[in-house]
Amino acid sequence: MAFLSRQQVPTLNLSNELAGFSSAYAKSKVLGAVTFALWLYGLIEVALAQFVKLGVIASLGIPALLLVLLGVVAAFYFRSGMGGTESGGCAAGSGEHGCSQVGCDVSNGGCLGKFDREVAERIAHMEKDKLALLLRRKVGYDLFLPLFWIAVGIKLALSSSEVVAIGGTALIIGAAGLMGTRLYLGSWVFRGGISSAE
Repeated sequence: MAFLSRQQVPTLNLSNELAGFSSAYAKSKVLGAVTFALWLYGLIEVALAQFVKLGVIASLGIPALLLVLLGVVAAFYFRSGMGGTESGGCAAGSGEHGCSQVGCDVSNGGCLGKFDREVAERIAHMEKDKLALLLRRKVGYDLFLPLFWIAVGIKLALSSSEVVAIGGTALIIGAAGLMGTRLYLGSWVFRGGISSAE
């Protein structure tokens, strides 16, 4: 069976609810990563300004360079954890006991296509159930943390130091983005009656 990526889940004729959740979850992960990177950038910039006296250009560039390095390390770490053998895909179904139709056409209802769809549905159900247990409710107490960082960012943005003010602004935008991502994901996790953890 061909490897089923998370991005392929909405394209396998899932129910509207599961396809919508899978798409929203994928978007939330991207948005969360971007806003977290912005929040971390602001935090590094403010911390750097407190300990080292640098020019504006250097103080803006060093946190960006650190984020790029962290991103590269995280990407290598993620890829090393995802290593594995690739399956033969449709070639696996061409033997005497192969179950897929000729050409491995998923849209024609071959049993490999049906199996892929069922696996995708189970993955979507499990992801939604685990997120429901983790988040517990659509709007939860965990939103106080981004609100705290927004307040800290506002205080820093009013600083007389230009570098600290820029870092505070990045904290505000990053924390607001994380809060928005949490609300967006929560609205999909607790929509409908799919999740058994609701």
